[in-house]
Amino acid sequence: VGAGKTVTISGLALSGADAANYSFSGSTAATADITGKELTVTGTVANNKVYDGNTSATLDLGGAALVGVVSGDDVSLDTGSAVGAFDSASVGAGKTVTISGLALSGADAANYSFSGSTAATADITGKELTVTGTVANNKVYDGNTSATLDLGGAALVGVVSGDDVSLDTGSAVGAFDSASVGAGKTVTISGLAISGADAANYSFSFSASATADITARALTVTATAQNKLHDGTANAAVTLSDDRLTGDVLTVNYISALFEDSNPGTDKTVTVSGISLSGQDSANYTVDSTVTTTASIYDAVGITEQPQSTTRNAGETIV
Repeated sequence: VGAGKTVTISGLALSGADAANYSFSGSTAATADITGKELTVTGTVANNKVYDGNTSATLDLGGAALVGVVSGDDVSLDTGSAVGAFDSASVGAGKTVTISGLALSGADAANYSFSGSTAATADITGKELTVTGTVANNKVYDGNTSATLDLGGAALVGVVSGDDVSLDTGSAVGAFDSASVGAGKTVTISGLAISGADAANYSFSFSASATADITARALTVTATAQNKLHDGTANAAVTLSDDRLTGDVLTVNYISALFEDSNPGTDKTVTVSGISLSGQDSANYTVDSTVTTTASIYDAVGITEQPQSTTRNAGETIV
């Protein structure tokens, strides 16, 4: 390569009837330029990346090669100082990555021209965000999985410094993994969202989780005792009812039901003892082991009224 280079022109000759009367060397000279042959590069690869708020790109140039080198010339591609830059920092597919800092080396490198740069394409994918500080409130068993939430301290984790992204909890709802009683139960929180000018550069599952307890519901058992004729015993006949949730399956059991004594009398205390629960939903309830009510024991002699039953709720004071 060079400018104003001498060009020797040979093989010239004279012709014509009088040519023999002249002498001529058969050659002459001129000048012209040889410019560098333009080379390009193939096989450059830019790697996909997760959004990080900048345009830097990592490169894989192991397969990069020069295109246009004359056979036999000593020219090679030097990638030691190569750097890559996306056209913007935002999320996108097939984004242009400019690769600069390339160079030529070798004995014949001066005979070639090369821009020192090329391009590739790669993707920037959304950065995954998570949420911390979500709180689900404990509750008493109510037969459903709904959970109340406290999201006042909820915050996004993973936002690039300076980006405008915020957590929207306005439509958030919580659900326990089951309706049954348990400690440290998983509560799935759905309906979360992100907003802000840079939200499109992030990925978000729109859900999170917390843990909370469902504690047993106190079952109120009511006893109804039958009045009876004096028979010398304190045994009482009772029926039990309760305030279980609609649809729950459980049985209220008891061991004994006894009048305070076996003597005749009206509005006598009847104590039902050994109350317990069984059935598929019994673990969701607690129950007091005793309940009292009142009933009468009538003397068989001179009865003037028929025995009636008396109902009393658990915990009700007998006067």
